[in-house]
Amino acid sequence: MTRARKAEYNLNINGKNMLMDSRRFELLMKIDNCGSIMNASKKTGTPYRTALKYIEVMEETMGHEVVFTTRGGRGGGGGSKLSSLGKKIVKEYTKIEKVLQKVSQTNELSGKISLIDEEGKVMHINFYGEDITLPINTDFKIGEDIILLISPEDIIVMLKPQESSVRNIIKGKIVGLKLHENMVRLEIQLINKETLDVDVTEFSREKLGLDLGKVVFIGFKAVSLAVVKS
Repeated sequence: MTRARKAEYNLNINGKNMLMDSRRFELLMKIDNCGSIMNASKKTGTPYRTALKYIEVMEETMGHEVVFTTRGGRGGGGGSKLSSLGKKIVKEYTKIEKVLQKVSQTNELSGKISLIDEEGKVMHINFYGEDITLPINTDFKIGEDIILLISPEDIIVMLKPQESSVRNIIKGKIVGLKLHENMVRLEIQLINKETLDVDVTEFSREKLGLDLGKVVFIGFKAVSLAVVKS
């Protein structure tokens, strides 16, 4: 049986590029936790020789040690630990994972470009009669169908529209509630029956009385939106 190939990402560390995937990342994490390459290889299901080869390739690429290994005497005391470079590799890959996780949870809203205001440096999007603004992008033209992308954590929930720096405000209704990573994830149905996810704290949910069936207004700043062609 052939093992599925893991997606690789290019890390730029100290001016050098290195390919990294989740298998090698998990190996480094386990070495840091276990203090042993052998134990780390067992916990990740990586053959010991393969684990050593991974480390060797990383060190050859970077020109510095990624893992420090010390031999123990008769009384033991040997082990392995990540060097400062190894820790930096883990840190940079973790950043990529968090970005990818955020992207995978992004809401998508369909709309059409109704106006491009070159003087005001904004574009206007017609979202089923609602007007949404975002920073101007010269790659788009009036009349084009587009998809708006926005993260659940970049959306503000209000009980009524408020005057603020948040210009984009849309009416909706809560149709779903669930816990998500120590937050409460609201599923909000909009005027076109599309739904989007919004993350709030339990404190905010109780304070605003955000329960199923509640009519609310969601707001988001123009800079928190990304746009792609439909």
